[in-house]
Amino acid sequence: MIIKQEIRATIKSQKRELSLSQVRRHSDLIQSQLFQHPFYTSCSQLFCYVSFNQEVITRDIITLALSQGKKVAVPKIVGDEMKFFFIESFDELEAGILGILEPITEKEAIPVDTEQNLVIVPGIAFDASRNRIGYGKGYYDRFFLKQIVSKMHKIALAYNFQILEQLPVDDYDVKVDQIITESGIIQ
Repeated sequence: MIIKQEIRATIKSQKRELSLSQVRRHSDLIQSQLFQHPFYTSCSQLFCYVSFNQEVITRDIITLALSQGKKVAVPKIVGDEMKFFFIESFDELEAGILGILEPITEKEAIPVDTEQNLVIVPGIAFDASRNRIGYGKGYYDRFFLKQIVSKMHKIALAYNFQILEQLPVDDYDVKVDQIITESGIIQ
């Protein structure tokens, strides 16, 4: 069985080979599917990572959601956990850990059942059963395990090459509900 570290290294290498124009082209295809997705159109609170390096670009997603009046929250590492904070513009972000943009606002965003919560989840690799391998720190898994709300839909954005046949899974790994790639949606 291939171990998670090997998968991370392989996929990171493939991502590094993407040109900026390839990242933009694939991201546009993925975003267009997300924007038509019923969970996106109906969500009132969007929890979304801020893309970094060759991840599927999320800046357009955040910008559109803000312009549509959705509450938008982005993650920040606080101690050994990840918390989300509401933002109203990109001016409320600054470089944090590893140079990734993080919110400087103090208004913590907590998913509640009175809102339609959509979480856009990053990851290194995924499989057809919607398992996910992240960056190895467990921030998203711990975040999901702490939540008690039932209305929190998790959608991952990924390039086709990030979808593998089967991933090694640990008890603490949390699946996503759907994965959107440039080729379609895995449910």
